[in-house]
Amino acid sequence: MQSRDLSKAGHTILIVDDEPAVITILEKILSADGHTVHSATSGQEGIKKAKAVIPDLILMDVLMPDMDGYEATARIKALPDMYDIPIIFLTGKAASDDGGRSFAVGGAAYLPKPFKEQQIRDVVNLAMKRAIKIY
Repeated sequence: MQSRDLSKAGHTILIVDDEPAVITILEKILSADGHTVHSATSGQEGIKKAKAVIPDLILMDVLMPDMDGYEATARIKALPDMYDIPIIFLTGKAASDDGGRSFAVGGAAYLPKPFKEQQIRDVVNLAMKRAIKIY
């Protein structure tokens, strides 16, 4: 498995969300912080984009029409060289077991919608710090 240098700014981040407004907000926040941002509007498209760009981090919506974020995450984590990619779940769903389920499928964090700009920055920074591999 290849290790990536995640210690510097300007990460490649994939947003998978079926709400265009959420994608637009996240793209604005993350691009302003110097990240390269890609987006997908469904779980299937998210898997294809993950294969194409091999992101450093994925922001994954839980509820999407074609497949939920848990299934998309499981499929992404099963791909070569993608098991260690941090995935942050975002959801407007208020079910109490979602947080635990997100960690069970390999999620790095869970953030309920609506979120604040600083919350996104904090959770992305934390996930990237945890993803840094020191050899």
